[in-house]
Amino acid sequence: MKTLQVYNILSWLGILSFFAILFTSCEKGPSFREFNYPELTVNDFSPSAGRPGYQITINGTNFGDVKRAVTVYFNGVAATQDDIVSVTDKQIVVTVPKNATSGKIKVKVWQFTKEISGDFAFIPGGEISNISPGFGLEGSVVTILGKNFGIIPSDIKVTFGGVNAEVTSVTDTKIEVKVPKDGVTGLIKLYVGLQEIEGIYFLVGEEKLAGTIIGTPGSWSNNPATTVAAAFDGNIATFVDGAVASGYVGLDLGLAKAKLNRMRYYPRTGNAARMNGARVYGTNDPDKVGTTNGDLLFTITTAPIYDWNVATINSTTSYRYLYVYFATGNLNVSELEFYGVKDN
Repeated sequence: MKTLQVYNILSWLGILSFFAILFTSCEKGPSFREFNYPELTVNDFSPSAGRPGYQITINGTNFGDVKRAVTVYFNGVAATQDDIVSVTDKQIVVTVPKNATSGKIKVKVWQFTKEISGDFAFIPGGEISNISPGFGLEGSVVTILGKNFGIIPSDIKVTFGGVNAEVTSVTDTKIEVKVPKDGVTGLIKLYVGLQEIEGIYFLVGEEKLAGTIIGTPGSWSNNPATTVAAAFDGNIATFVDGAVASGYVGLDLGLAKAKLNRMRYYPRTGNAARMNGARVYGTNDPDKVGTTNGDLLFTITTAPIYDWNVATINSTTSYRYLYVYFATGNLNVSELEFYGVKDN
């Protein structure tokens, strides 16, 4: 037993000697530098409210000038390093992050954290839910739906491919804007104050084609609400329900022939599969209208979704008559829209 105790004592002495040597070897060398960061102070911030993308200026002292050492919290939500715009010893400029919330702002620089007096009021950012139509000629009206747009027209800017557009009306949930004269095909961008929101890829240089409605006459059970006219009434809640399984529905453009670039279509609710196999035709021969003898431009090969669907066509021939032919399905469609370029 005594021998074991001696061994234990020697073991502990060996361990202590090892650590003594280790710590001695880690003593400060001639090139060793020790940094003592002064404790920061925070005075105020402005503005006191803002949307995502707004820049907030924080005033104080001892912030230093190292961006990566700085973190700003909006009610506990940390701004990213990309959100930190600039840092000087007396001022920090930070962009309000998208997921911020109302509450206290805290600033952390190195190991020091300070809370600023007063609350920041976060204004929820604008959000786009829909833009329609997705293509059009200069001067045509485009509607942007969403939320948190505000009601101040001067806060709103919309660009088409980088070109500013005329905003004609603004509510908190709806903005109407005209396609600009020099607009180019490209992204629509919405600016709500300093917030930038990316929209859809908009096609400039096309128009919604209009004409006389043509199609197979009659309807199921002779219901006047479900004739071919329902396909062009602008109401997705109505629909065509033909008297027979096969038939056609379309437009006679009159003397204003046009090249068809695309067709938008919305299926009848609950019966989208009935549009699978429908074919789009163009012709200038009135005897071919409503038949499969016109020029085949597009075939719907799958059941469309219950929303607006787009068929890209880009015909090189101008047509007077454009129509959709159903071999089966009783012409079940809620809405049709033809877009293209009219002949001069």
